[in-house]
Amino acid sequence: MLSIAPAGLQDAETIAGMALEIWRRHYLPDVLNQDEIDYFWNRMYRPEAIRNEMECGIVYERILRQGEMVGFLAYHHQPEQARMRLNKLYLLPQYHGRGYGALALAHVKAVAARLGAREIYLYVFRKNNTAVRAYLRAGFVIVRAEVTECGDGYYYDDYVMCYRLDEAD
Repeated sequence: MLSIAPAGLQDAETIAGMALEIWRRHYLPDVLNQDEIDYFWNRMYRPEAIRNEMECGIVYERILRQGEMVGFLAYHHQPEQARMRLNKLYLLPQYHGRGYGALALAHVKAVAARLGAREIYLYVFRKNNTAVRAYLRAGFVIVRAEVTECGDGYYYDDYVMCYRLDEAD
């Protein structure tokens, strides 16, 4: 049985460790190389960075299978724009293809609808074909490709994807 439970500041270490494990197992070598993984993880997934995001209002939740954490997600509501950003959605690779991502996305859609958001948007590495396909299956559309310099010679090479709640069936 799959469930989604809130994550707290005390979960930051576990989430950070899981993020690094997932990135190494899923991203190498097709999405990112080891230097890129080290850079982006240090920038966004260190426990201190996760705790800081939580303290700034980004909601983190744990994806649990029979009580064991198999992934996590993070999002934040932007009420002034009637939208929600899905910041993170990660599952351990052995749980890909089982419908867990779809269930997590359904949860995010329900939260967004409850909060009055009209759309959910996200950024996904363009080379992350598995995730791009999963988001397309869930009704997201690619809005644009975006390359953003983030410093030290590293770049985000993303698709911006959007799901419109007011157009959903």
